[in-house]
Amino acid sequence: MPLDRQFADIIEMLSQMPSFAELPLDTLRGSPLPGDHVPTPVDAVTDRTIPGPGGELKLRIYRSGTSDALPLLFFMHGGGFVLGNLDTHDEMARILTAATGCVTVAVDYRLAPEHPFPAAIDDCFAALCWAAAHASELGADTKRLTVIGDSAGGNLAAVMALRARDAGGPPLASQVLIYPVVDLTAPMLPAPDGEFYVLSPETRKFFNGAYLRDPAQASLPYVSPGLADDLRGLPATLVITAEYDPLCRQGEEFADRLTQAEISTTLTRYDGAIHGFATFPVPMRDQALRHIAQWLHSHQA
Repeated sequence: MPLDRQFADIIEMLSQMPSFAELPLDTLRGSPLPGDHVPTPVDAVTDRTIPGPGGELKLRIYRSGTSDALPLLFFMHGGGFVLGNLDTHDEMARILTAATGCVTVAVDYRLAPEHPFPAAIDDCFAALCWAAAHASELGADTKRLTVIGDSAGGNLAAVMALRARDAGGPPLASQVLIYPVVDLTAPMLPAPDGEFYVLSPETRKFFNGAYLRDPAQASLPYVSPGLADDLRGLPATLVITAEYDPLCRQGEEFADRLTQAEISTTLTRYDGAIHGFATFPVPMRDQALRHIAQWLHSHQA
């Protein structure tokens, strides 16, 4: 279907921005993203730090519900492993928490190029293990633990599922991968109209070059989970893709591989949508996050 008109203003704004490679990191990280003026209310939001592999690790913990055994979401933000933080994805975490009725633990992992692979996955796994170990303190149920992330965060969520399987825990009930990058070796594919929206081959090259010390690392399964030889033993999975996203095909191919590995997998494509749509204040974002919440309810009973 045609590109949805609700993204027209966002695409126009992004088209006016210089190439990522042309801007200093401080400028890139300080650039505002389209956002909501009034945060979605949840019952509680707490910032705290825990010991991490590279020093203190910041977490933001959201709560919606009164039970002492709520579902537990472990959330990793996107941003190409270079951008993003707890604030850029605060609204997404709030909407998911409110819609799901859960405890959400969001992690502010170290970013490249200052901290290349494997810093992000080491931070995320340390925080995931902390969340599982402190579930009762958080009022959460470890039997209903889900890893979730968007874009690079979707990559990290998939890597957390692999690493938890390989390390013998923490046990996961499910994983939610929102337009994930799962293969850093794959070429970027244009949208159906031949355009690259949000992500371009040049942008992907910039992110990969920042994240990896050696290009050969791109084929490692903890960098490109879509290239893992064995996907058996992973939790139930929801994969969200966007039709006008250069990552659409690799996300859908990963969902196919999970299905072939006999993993309970749901694939939902949002036609007319662009990469990053779940962070933009548009109706399709709310539709997708409600869908995720509904799927989680059915897989965390």
